[in-house]
Amino acid sequence: MRRKRILVASWAVAALLFVPAVLSADTNNSTRNAAKVSQVAAHLSTFEQQAARTSRDAETLLSIARNHRTSWESHTSYLRVLREGVNNMGRMLAELEEMKPQASEMQQTAIERARPHLVALADKTGEAIKLARPGRWNLRQAEYKETVADLSQHAAGLYQTVDTIVDYHNANDRLQSLKPAHGSSEN
Repeated sequence: MRRKRILVASWAVAALLFVPAVLSADTNNSTRNAAKVSQVAAHLSTFEQQAARTSRDAETLLSIARNHRTSWESHTSYLRVLREGVNNMGRMLAELEEMKPQASEMQQTAIERARPHLVALADKTGEAIKLARPGRWNLRQAEYKETVADLSQHAAGLYQTVDTIVDYHNANDRLQSLKPAHGSSEN
């Protein structure tokens, strides 16, 4: 658990360090179509929500993997839900990658950063499904538990990365929309 927190925190810090550099290079936003950027933002928001659900489901699976009394059916049920979430995000990310030329620099960064996390999450989900063969003893093996822990870390990393970049982008948009009040409070 501590390893997971450190990994997620390091991803968030890396994203935060990378974001200002990209943002300062984002000087060409005025030439992008605002409607298309808004459309990309809506798709990214949906992707982020699915990543959050998948991260919660992965965390639940990790929790039940630690419990020796949980049935094999419960494990496979959560793995099926995770597989569906990963597949949905794969389709969403393909759409986002097609929309990438119309996206802002920050949105492009979120799209680019999501791919490696999603691929790793898909790989670990597939591994866990293969390891969860009928019979409880397979679920007690260290290999299964480690795979589920890795799966959970990748799911959390995907969500944290996209969430951090999208939140930073949204905060920057709000900041840019503020108009300075010149002399309105001084009398």
